[in-house]
Amino acid sequence: MRQTSTDPPADIQALVNQTIDSLRDLVPNPPTFVSDEIQDAVFDAIDAVDKDMRALNLAIHDNPELGFKEFKAHEHLVKALEKLGFKLSNPSSLPTAFVATYTHGEGGRVFGLNSEFDALPEVGHACGHNLIAVVGVAAAVGLKAALKACNIPGTVKLIGTPAEEGGGGKVILLNEGVYDDLDACGMAHPGGGYGPTPLARSGFEIEFHGRGAHAGAAPWMGINALDAAVQGYTAVSMLRQQLEPTMRVHGIILGSETWAQNIIPKYAKVSYSTRALDVRACLELRRKTIACFKSAAEATGCTFNISAPDQEVYADVQNNKPLSLSYQDFMEKTFGDKLEMTGMTTASTDYGNVTYKCPAFAPNFMIPSPTGSGNHTAGFAESAGKPEAHRLAMKVAKGLAVIGAKFLSDDAFAKEVKKEFKKFKRGVGEVEDILSCKEYAAI
Repeated sequence: MRQTSTDPPADIQALVNQTIDSLRDLVPNPPTFVSDEIQDAVFDAIDAVDKDMRALNLAIHDNPELGFKEFKAHEHLVKALEKLGFKLSNPSSLPTAFVATYTHGEGGRVFGLNSEFDALPEVGHACGHNLIAVVGVAAAVGLKAALKACNIPGTVKLIGTPAEEGGGGKVILLNEGVYDDLDACGMAHPGGGYGPTPLARSGFEIEFHGRGAHAGAAPWMGINALDAAVQGYTAVSMLRQQLEPTMRVHGIILGSETWAQNIIPKYAKVSYSTRALDVRACLELRRKTIACFKSAAEATGCTFNISAPDQEVYADVQNNKPLSLSYQDFMEKTFGDKLEMTGMTTASTDYGNVTYKCPAFAPNFMIPSPTGSGNHTAGFAESAGKPEAHRLAMKVAKGLAVIGAKFLSDDAFAKEVKKEFKKFKRGVGEVEDILSCKEYAAI
């Protein structure tokens, strides 16, 4: 008797498989955790350096330094990392940047971590970069220990990134190739719990040039640069009425030490930022904002020049789903921390540009601070130096290191991470492509 095959035709089977793959993409894979041996190695290593990390934390917190001038923090971090067995280098043009590397075995993937350590004017470490610094170091220590103890081939790279607060240190490092060999990357930021995704941000400055004159004897002889700045400022305030709720424009007027109330100002300057959900919207908003000041210059008869460097464009943060969901699940099941993935914050970070370069994630973590003392306040700066903030930072470092170890040791997980990133990149393209678009190439 002739047997009849029950298998469907090849073309139908291919269609079924394609449909299953499409449905699978819609549902995140359930997180799988690392072995107890890996987790124990991470936790033991971080616990062993906790006191040293606390001392490093306070050394940075108590000596706040502005962007590109973090020389003391750089010295403390480099010395600590050399002592901990990392190879130190600085392949960039920034004197306070560094890369700390540890490789175990041959081949394997490369997982990156980030340490920020710049402070803010007047309020010091009011964004908690002292905590970001030690989270990066402790996570690198934990991941290094896991590679060694469990014989996992791979590399951990901790990148010391200066000048996040307005200087775009990571953007400069990206442009100089410091992130080129990373297969994935992670960092954490103190502030408002997990989930809020930072906006894209772009900055610019405009200088107005007029003509000085005696304000009482011959004001008609002057061309008032301050008038141009004020008129542009007012126009931007009117522009805000038509902005979407997720957009922000903010800035200040700067003068000159030679200003006097009885002299028509011949010079004025504005410094502004725009924020929006993504880079394109942010740059379009910047174009509209600059138009306000251009028209003000025309109306007052001033000349002007604009400065809008590439490092002043911070991309929106794109958390890689497999990495971030695994971190979320691990922190909940291990520490009982219920973390949310939804929402947004109107803050911005140059780490957003990193998330367009390689698969990356950036959980926030909450530290206790007085009511009304969020990031960029003196109250938050004080809170960032407290023992409880350090304890929470070390817990987060353990989570980052475990997810890093999972990425380096689990081929299936690493494949899923990279697959998700490729899908994201197909949808948005390179940040570099966006910035080079004709409509944004010239301001």
